Amino acid sequence: MNWSDSLRLRITGELKGYDVYFSADDVPLEVDFPKQWLGFGFLDSEKKHIPVEWADFSEFLPWVSAWLDKCVLGTVLAVSDRPYLMYVYGEGGDLYFYMGGAPLGVEGSDLDSYPCLPASFRQFYSRLHNGFGFYIGCTMGPSRLEDFVPIKDLCDEDYPTLPDMLGVFSSGAGDYLALGDDPFKDEAFIWWHEKPESPTEGIDLWNVMDSWMSIFLENSDSNE
Repeated sequence: MNWSDSLRLRITGELKGYDVYFSADDVPLEVDFPKQWLGFGFLDSEKKHIPVEWADFSEFLPWVSAWLDKCVLGTVLAVSDRPYLMYVYGEGGDLYFYMGGAPLGVEGSDLDSYPCLPASFRQFYSRLHNGFGFYIGCTMGPSRLEDFVPIKDLCDEDYPTLPDMLGVFSSGAGDYLALGDDPFKDEAFIWWHEKPESPTEGIDLWNVMDSWMSIFLENSDSNE
């Protein structure tokens, strides 16, 4: 199946500021985008519209993986200053999008600047998406690399006992999932903006990420 004319109009109307393409055949030769996205388009039984690399992360994000299967209507390529893969879904009859940035690749990656990132998280960015979040602000999902933020930079006061942390997931409302830096490397936290001196320690990063995204997306319409 293909995108209906009415859906195309609604999608382009929502994604003002982007050049939107509904299949790889529509993309001009001068527009560069990741080869992992070549199958983008309206949902199909073979799931070609979803990058196959998602299968490697289904155990880390099981709820999100089920949402991709049951709720996403398809994917479109949206290009502004860079390409994004937009995952189209509905809620209450309205259209919304989750945006995935281009994978960073293995070699010469800016990920090397962040040694605190666990291997599985690095693989998500290098192989699947540089950020995957709600299309307004790319929040409620793994942040884009350029949106990573030292948590202490968000604090209005100094908290001497606050661990050094890197915010890697924004709730969009001021709270963050964060990864610790030395001597807290390999630890993950929830940083609460209303209790900046008291982060929740010892969380399972992927588990909480999947849970937060499930709360945000739980009212998505079925794609059946």
